[in-house]
Amino acid sequence: MFYEGTEKRLQITLQHSNLLQFPDSFWQEMVRQAGALILSKIENAQVKAYLLSESSLFVWKNKLLLITCGNTHLVKAAQFFQKELGKENIHSLLFHRHQPHQPDLQATNFTQDVSILNSHLQGSTKHWRGKYQGDLFLFGEASHGPADTKQILMCHGLSGSFANSLQAGTVSTKQIECALALPEFFPQLHIDQFTFTPKGYSLNAVSEEHYLTVHITPETLSTYFSLESSFDNQLMQPFIGHLSTLFRPSQSHLMSFNASAENCLQVTLSDPDELRL
Repeated sequence: MFYEGTEKRLQITLQHSNLLQFPDSFWQEMVRQAGALILSKIENAQVKAYLLSESSLFVWKNKLLLITCGNTHLVKAAQFFQKELGKENIHSLLFHRHQPHQPDLQATNFTQDVSILNSHLQGSTKHWRGKYQGDLFLFGEASHGPADTKQILMCHGLSGSFANSLQAGTVSTKQIECALALPEFFPQLHIDQFTFTPKGYSLNAVSEEHYLTVHITPETLSTYFSLESSFDNQLMQPFIGHLSTLFRPSQSHLMSFNASAENCLQVTLSDPDELRL
């Protein structure tokens, strides 16, 4: 069985509303529109983190970040949100698709998604074509704050004993937690995690307004690991090195957000050996 681990991302920033006051039922319906379900939640005074059947949802006072994988239709969640809150309340909307491993199995392609988005919110697009392939749609002017995404790490072609055990489905949640060793790098994190049957793993973690999320898809046809975080690069670098050593990917894409006026992603293609400890 094939499962698409590569993610789609939706980030919306609001003008005025306090999203932390919205009930869980609102987020359950928004996630359902995309074709996913909420499994669990952790929260503090600054952020709510929902672990999903397909990735993660993070909610701050004036911003949300919805990440989905599999065969989800993320633009439907964007439509639901825009209809419920109104276009006038949306300061910016960022929709980002990484290139899927099997695009023909997806419900839509980027061109179709942009057509839907442009019917409500006229924005601009950016495309990457090369070793990394992806597409981005931006409406409005993306704002910058302490909880903004700092890096996205995508690793393909996982190898080594730990990756083999994940693929065989013989590793427990506790064993994965120990192997990731998050408390050694981030002792302040509040962690929520879930191991899927027969295999697969997702983790959300928060500390004050910051977030970190990990997703592992150990499918034979497309072994994949992803990490996304708002922590500073200096703090993340040792952890990224640990992950590269643990998973030994054949290909790594390390992305960072560019805080320039263009508000676009800066793509860094990394040799896996350069990331390993």
